[in-house]
Amino acid sequence: MTALLEPDERDLAAPDFWFDRYQHDAEDDGPDIREPGPDLGDFPNSAATLPRGRAYIEMAPLTFITSDPYTPDAYAWPFLFRYGLTNEVEFRLLGNGLTHMGGSAPTTGLSPLCLDMKIHLWNEKTEWLIPAMSLEVLVQTDWASNAFQGGTQPSLNLNFDLPVTDDLTLEWTIGYAGVRDAVEVVTGKRFIPRFNRYLPTVHQENLNVNQFSVQWAIEREVTEKLQLFVHGYYNGAILFQQGAGSVAGLGFFYNCNKRLTFFGSCNAGLSSEVAPLSTQLGFAFAL
Repeated sequence: MTALLEPDERDLAAPDFWFDRYQHDAEDDGPDIREPGPDLGDFPNSAATLPRGRAYIEMAPLTFITSDPYTPDAYAWPFLFRYGLTNEVEFRLLGNGLTHMGGSAPTTGLSPLCLDMKIHLWNEKTEWLIPAMSLEVLVQTDWASNAFQGGTQPSLNLNFDLPVTDDLTLEWTIGYAGVRDAVEVVTGKRFIPRFNRYLPTVHQENLNVNQFSVQWAIEREVTEKLQLFVHGYYNGAILFQQGAGSVAGLGFFYNCNKRLTFFGSCNAGLSSEVAPLSTQLGFAFAL
């Protein structure tokens, strides 16, 4: 989610257009979860970074995913910690946290911890249809339970925000990420296992590959407190690992106050590679 801001009227060629953050021009009056807003509610990440010295903690302790043709149903507790190193650079720790997969060989453990850095590159210029943009570089580590280790995997992403009207925003992320695919022993079909989990005697680890992905959201501010969105992805979301395939869904953000926002979504799989249904409910808190 990204804050809805007035269009920047500065000249496109002005040096400060490309490097100065719009929300940081105002006097800092303390933590505010609404600016720039959470990243863990919808699939794409916003182009915005936190002001220097500010921090968010975001988590979705009620995340459930039904089974698909390759992997059983699962529960996860995704989390994201964000800290503004500068007004333009944000350090992030994230992962799917406590994870449980059911099926014939149920497993519970911790998903890999990811080290992440987001760099704000420039602000939006709505009159030129230029979206705000940031670069996000992520490394998935092997700091996880053995059952969910997928090797050290890099990810490179570009995040975009474009306010269309005062209450409507487009948000999208495109990127490449390293993943380890698998082969189903019986059919010989290759797939990307959810949460890096390989089922004994059924799946066989295969190759490390780079996977292209796209995430998108259309966000509408209904009231000062409530924002609704539709969102989706192709080949997975940065903060919500489900392997390959396509997903679309509906969700909301509800701002309780300047520090606390609740969010949730219900999502449907559009292809056979992903779960038919997934749901998420969580919160974001400005420290």
